[in-house]
Amino acid sequence: MFPNHGFSAAPVAVQFPKPVKANKAHGDNPFAWRKGLLQQALDQPRNPPLPKSPKKPRNKKPIEGLPARAFALKLLKSVLVQQLPLEETLDQPSQNPLSPEDKALARAIASTTLRHLGRIDKVLNKLMSKSPGNRGGDALNIMRLTAAQILFMNVPDHASVSLAAELAKKDHKAKHFVKLINGVLRSLSREKGACLDSLTFADNLPDWVRKTWETAYGAGTTEEMAKALANEPYLDIATKSDGSELVQQLGGVLLKNGTIRLTHRGAVPDLPGFKQGDWWVQDAAAQLVPSLLSDVKNQKIADLCAAPGGKTLCLARDGANVTAVDVSIKRLERLKENLNRVQLDAEIVATDIVEWETEQVFDALILDAPCSATGTARKHPDVLWLKTPDQPQKLAKLQTSLMKKAASLLKPGGKMIYATCSLQPEEGEALLQKVDLSNINLSIDPISNDEVFDLAGSVSKSGTIRILPHHNLQATAGDVSNRPSGMDGFFMARLVKTS
Repeated sequence: MFPNHGFSAAPVAVQFPKPVKANKAHGDNPFAWRKGLLQQALDQPRNPPLPKSPKKPRNKKPIEGLPARAFALKLLKSVLVQQLPLEETLDQPSQNPLSPEDKALARAIASTTLRHLGRIDKVLNKLMSKSPGNRGGDALNIMRLTAAQILFMNVPDHASVSLAAELAKKDHKAKHFVKLINGVLRSLSREKGACLDSLTFADNLPDWVRKTWETAYGAGTTEEMAKALANEPYLDIATKSDGSELVQQLGGVLLKNGTIRLTHRGAVPDLPGFKQGDWWVQDAAAQLVPSLLSDVKNQKIADLCAAPGGKTLCLARDGANVTAVDVSIKRLERLKENLNRVQLDAEIVATDIVEWETEQVFDALILDAPCSATGTARKHPDVLWLKTPDQPQKLAKLQTSLMKKAASLLKPGGKMIYATCSLQPEEGEALLQKVDLSNINLSIDPISNDEVFDLAGSVSKSGTIRILPHHNLQATAGDVSNRPSGMDGFFMARLVKTS
């Protein structure tokens, strides 16, 4: 049979559960009591779940340098996408304001990008087989900003590229192009020494601007103009009194027309003499406009389209009785502030000049007419990207209306300085050719070279002035050997009322 391995063969008693008798309360089901307990449990009111403790916010420290790049991206998009002036976006209040240093850096990056945008785009196109376009969201503008830092700013390349990738990750479209962004920018960093060699400064200009300038001034002059626009301008100031002492305090250069040009950077309100009202900011070219009226002491002079008021201050300083007229109340407030700071007086009128009803007649006036302002691109590199080809022609119609109104405000023999800070001929030379001056009792009073301090090539045969961005005024004091160049672009004409 089976082997015995030492285990006892004693029988084991097996216990089986006793059957449960049926219960009247539970019917014939002996397990119904269990269902009853379960039902009671289900019928009890349930306690609400305990509230979850809120998660503590993770105070993630922002990556150093990223807030400035993010704001620079916002500034660039405000110009190129929303068509808003750079200064308007800079002045907008923010829920998360940047430090002054980050805001200044953001402005510098955005401005540098706009100054060199044409060449930057050509360089990037060479490094990409296809642009990300709209499907890339912010990708292209991030690459533009970073290219500006790599090519034209004193920023470490590796930091710029790394921050570009971080910035792209924050955009739901651009995050898919991080690999492309990294590759393109690293290639640019390696090849930056040669990538600009085949490009000209005129490549920076929008196509329509380049075409009109080359037609008006020639390709060579346009290249010189574009080269001047590629450099950030120094600060020009007009002085309330003789600037020979102030130029030493400020460490600047004194130009022939009395302008002090500062070669260093710094916050304007912190510079010596600003709070005391010794000077105000005004480009050297703009200071020539009121000087063309010669002796204005005790004369009744209107400054039309006056705000923000630099020419009003010059006239008041020189002893004129000035009436400053402008349609913008906000800009006139700034003019009032400047008058108060420098302790000069002028009558201020807020009105549309074309509709201005007055019995006053003036000995002389300045009409610095609204224009495309392409001549200010040294200081405002966004301006060329905010204008369209049809705007100069449309503005010329307004300028003609303003000139006719201004003529009616002059007494016989009175003089008008018509000026625009535009480089477009439609708003200058071509406008004077189209307007029948004799029909509004005006004629050109020629300006001589001496009156503009022998500014080379600026006076035309008819006696009008065309100042280009690369023109220079000679310096008479300060570090003349290190004289910085450039002026705002202007057209000026002196007109006299014949009867």
